[in-house]
Amino acid sequence: MTITASMCTARIEAEMARASRHIAQREDVRHEQPVRAREYHEAYATWHKCNAILAARRGDKGDELGGMKWHRAHAARHSKLAGGGA
Repeated sequence: MTITASMCTARIEAEMARASRHIAQREDVRHEQPVRAREYHEAYATWHKCNAILAARRGDKGDELGGMKWHRAHAARHSKLAGGGA
């Protein structure tokens, strides 16, 4: 699913929860199974994208821990690790 800033907060939080479940399910097997590693990083990228939007909404647009820029950078990193573009 594509995450956009125009989505309501409840939908973004639901996507974060879904991504968190996917991360937890794939965390233990991601090193042995490349497909699971890709899914793990895709889920982590989604989680960071959601957090970036929520950080921007609360006015935390900086690049320090938890800020919008910080989450965007980590989302790009995980997208790259998943095999996608930043």
